[in-house]
Amino acid sequence: MVVLFFISMFVARTMCHTITQLDVPRWADPRIDAELRCQYMRQPDDPALHSVKWYRGKHEIFRYTFQEFETRSFNSTGVSVINSSCDPLLCAIMVRPEPGTASYTCEVSSEGPRFAVDRRSANMTLAVLPEYEPLITGLPTIVQAGEQAFVNCTSDYSLPPARIDWFVDGEIQEDPIITGNTHVSGADGDGLQASWRTLHVYPDDYSTHRGFLSLECRATLPTRPPNIRSMAVRLFVASRPHISSYMLSKNSAVSRSTVHQLHSCLSIWTMLLLVTREVPLLVK
Repeated sequence: MVVLFFISMFVARTMCHTITQLDVPRWADPRIDAELRCQYMRQPDDPALHSVKWYRGKHEIFRYTFQEFETRSFNSTGVSVINSSCDPLLCAIMVRPEPGTASYTCEVSSEGPRFAVDRRSANMTLAVLPEYEPLITGLPTIVQAGEQAFVNCTSDYSLPPARIDWFVDGEIQEDPIITGNTHVSGADGDGLQASWRTLHVYPDDYSTHRGFLSLECRATLPTRPPNIRSMAVRLFVASRPHISSYMLSKNSAVSRSTVHQLHSCLSIWTMLLLVTREVPLLVK
């Protein structure tokens, strides 16, 4: 029975039209209708093409019936099929993207008696990617020891707005006192928003011996998969004075002063001792 099952599956697979290419944009701009394309081919022994169907998730949104030269749109899911162009080798539709991420499936079926089916799916996410990389501003030329720096990172207009994370020497900064919150601008005429976040850098809080701190701003669009862009800079930190040399010279001066005082005290005590010893002799 198992052998017969696999044989029947193989026969059904080889007796149907095969999808050769599925083109579904990964990112869909809400300002532009998205084109979905499905290409397929017929093997020499395959039955004629029966129909081509498009699905959003599990819901059928479009159907092309080859024998009847008929197309139908189903807008029950809220997806609008604006235009279509289908033939025995290709079926393309134009849709108005909906918010979020959705799976779009092309299903090609051959004529009976089996009405064998081949299908492929791909995800499309409503998103507008930033045109430019994130920008770091306010970076000072150098920071003196004991000082702090305030730098800002701005992500370009996008949909959805980007989440911004700061990294110092490769470690993410999560303390709200250091990074604050990500701020989002109001929407422009196309519904896009920019975002920014400030980093308060206290060089004394980081153990760096290179003379600089590596700062990285990472802007992430919460799409599926996430779209990540980043910018990295160096914040140069002035070295502290050589405290050891300073202390050494200071200690040397203190030592010389102490020795001088000790010599003076010893001289005075010696004189006193000599005087006390000479006084009895004079009395006698």
